Amino acid sequence: MTILKVPLIMFWFVIAPYFVGRLLTEKINRDKNSSLLAILSGYMGMLVLFEIMGLPMIFARLSFGLLKYSYSMVIMTLVVVSVFRNHKGLFAGIKGEIKQGKNMSWTGILALILIAVQLSFYVLGMATDLDDALYVATAVSTIETDTMMQYSSYSGKLLPAISSRYILSPFPIMLAFFAWAVQIHPTIVAHTIMPVFFVSLAYGVYALLGQKLLKKDIKATGMFLCFLSLIHMFSYYSVYTQGTFMLIRIWQGKAFLAAVILPFVFYLGRRVFEEEAMLGDWLTLLCAMGAACLVSSMGIMLAPIMLGVITILLGIAKKQWRKTSYAILCCFPNIVCGIVYLFIR
Repeated sequence: MTILKVPLIMFWFVIAPYFVGRLLTEKINRDKNSSLLAILSGYMGMLVLFEIMGLPMIFARLSFGLLKYSYSMVIMTLVVVSVFRNHKGLFAGIKGEIKQGKNMSWTGILALILIAVQLSFYVLGMATDLDDALYVATAVSTIETDTMMQYSSYSGKLLPAISSRYILSPFPIMLAFFAWAVQIHPTIVAHTIMPVFFVSLAYGVYALLGQKLLKKDIKATGMFLCFLSLIHMFSYYSVYTQGTFMLIRIWQGKAFLAAVILPFVFYLGRRVFEEEAMLGDWLTLLCAMGAACLVSSMGIMLAPIMLGVITILLGIAKKQWRKTSYAILCCFPNIVCGIVYLFIR
């Protein structure tokens, strides 16, 4: 029965993000056919779209069923539109990826082996964390009660009011959506399915960063990923390290923020200020900033801080005033969520 759900898993975690991302990357001249950039951009787009659709429904105390059906219809519509718009470039992108795979260096192959070892632990085993009492329990209660953030994840009692701490970052609700979409229990989705794809996303961001920092040196980028893999694998000397968050609790919003979104914002920030930025670059950055709001309340502030530092160093210092103004506009989702938080706290 689980094998029959593999197509659903592949659609929602690979195919849908890829085609949604292609709608963003088609507005980029360079790296237009990069599947990795398309998938990362697609995840950011899907996350921010869930934030935009989910927050009003949560505040209005509407049912989870309304959100899951409307959101899935919007995503599938975007996928269909993307297929029609990008069907010609799709084959060019696949051919390019195959060509790059054939030219992969030994360091890249070694990096893939190390990453595969890390992913195998999620497939063959399971890691748990105390915060599952919030993230997984909220997802389970969402599906069972067809409500969103109206029941306590700790006691199961009906809450008199929605918690202001978590309402602006309903990542557990998205976990519930993924569980419903692939027809698998949220606990399994959180501990086995999501980590495989999310850890892969994290290393995908590091691959893009390595290519940028090392001037697209394939061998050096592979070595960069190898060192990162080893650092992560031997970083469990504290529960607060980057490796611990990525390899032990990646299904939690704050861990996904630290492992994927903030590094991606760093990459996009350097990309838009150091190169000729196209519309797709700015839209992807805007989606990443909005995605940071969805996954964790810390992302509402940390993402603008990171982008602000990059803007000061590469925008204001170099007098790139137009790009600086665009960067400020990309913080719009964070500004809105910050203002709303002040009113509801």
